[in-house]
Amino acid sequence: MKILIESWRKFLAESKEDMSDKIKEVKFNSTLALSVFRDEGTLTEVEAGALEYEMSLAENPDEEVVRGFQESLYSGGRTGFLSPYSFDELRMMDLYKLRGRNAGFAIKDGDDIVSVHNNSNLSGLANEFMRKAKEVGGARLDHFDGFLSGLYRKHGFTDVYEVYQWDEQYAPEEWSFEKVDIMNPSTSVYAEALSSLTHEDPNALPNESVEVEAEDDLKLDINPNLKYNNYKYGRPDVIMRKLA
Repeated sequence: MKILIESWRKFLAESKEDMSDKIKEVKFNSTLALSVFRDEGTLTEVEAGALEYEMSLAENPDEEVVRGFQESLYSGGRTGFLSPYSFDELRMMDLYKLRGRNAGFAIKDGDDIVSVHNNSNLSGLANEFMRKAKEVGGARLDHFDGFLSGLYRKHGFTDVYEVYQWDEQYAPEEWSFEKVDIMNPSTSVYAEALSSLTHEDPNALPNESVEVEAEDDLKLDINPNLKYNNYKYGRPDVIMRKLA
């Protein structure tokens, strides 16, 4: 069993500016990844065989590739806000961009998968990017709980090692507030724990702090009733995952 120190304590130990930047980063990466994983297209054998990556590695940056990668992030206009990564920050990452396409991903700090995006007309890149990212050392990622939870779990990121619980003061600008089904294991790390408390009747959820075992036996102190309503009104938690 793993015991999690409450995330809000970590928040309090850091500056509001730092936490605000972190949440913006998670929103940026989650928004980009959603556009990739919601693409239900599939690569043809010809397309898959023709994929080539332009690379810039942190230990020896290729500034032309860095510039192209940065332009690729901006090209789609899907995120509604600017990238949280400056040119200099991107230089310090391992960048993988499909040659001739505005699509790719980055590895930050050696193993953190970020900026998975597809702003090209090529469909079905999600599986390819996850395969390649793991092949080159990607072993962890973060995202807002919801649609991505089930997808990342299927790709082997089943070790949930930390959760940042929703805090209204760090709500990202232009947040969509789309409902997240907290009782669905495909969209929530809390589904099994809350179902065991309510037998799937949300009206029976305790309205007080209790310890629950979220996904991967992660122990958390939460208010189940408040958590249910947060998710219902589009306020999910940030989930930190690693490969098992």
